[in-house]
Amino acid sequence: PSSVAACRGGRRYCHAGVAGIMVAALVVVGYEAAQGFVVGARSAAATAPAPAMRARRVQRRFSSVKSKVAAEMLNSGLYAYLDVRTAEEWQDVGVADVPVLAMVTSHVPGPGGMAFDTQAWLEKVQRLFPDKQSKIVVGCKAGSRSRPAVSALEEAGYTELVELDDGFMGWKMSGLPVKYP
Repeated sequence: PSSVAACRGGRRYCHAGVAGIMVAALVVVGYEAAQGFVVGARSAAATAPAPAMRARRVQRRFSSVKSKVAAEMLNSGLYAYLDVRTAEEWQDVGVADVPVLAMVTSHVPGPGGMAFDTQAWLEKVQRLFPDKQSKIVVGCKAGSRSRPAVSALEEAGYTELVELDDGFMGWKMSGLPVKYP
């Protein structure tokens, strides 16, 4: 669809928190230019009419693969694994034991929960992978952080990207090798 307008529970109006969650969800599944706003708000500051929530679906170029397929790609030596989980997660449950491993946390605690500072994260990743043709498998715990991360890399011009669909937990559940940093 070229546009989306929705609200929690089928209501005609929703509050700012729900609109923000909907926008974030649209971005995660491949929509860009998503906008959220409050319609019918009861506060005086939000009485002006606002445009409808819109999002445009973009064609993603990266593919998503399960852990066993990713392991074959990574063990070939042609791909690097970029783990976007937190340092605490790396310490607590380990990391993939693969030939080329890079660890750069994507989402960090912010005032409203976890936040993704795309620009700061990209700067760190670009120092590790200056070649935009680098073959990279991007993974997190279960897929919710790796998708926005790989989308950010695509937007930055990286072309050889693969997203680990089942995340590190899928990697572990598949019995693939794990090490502790």
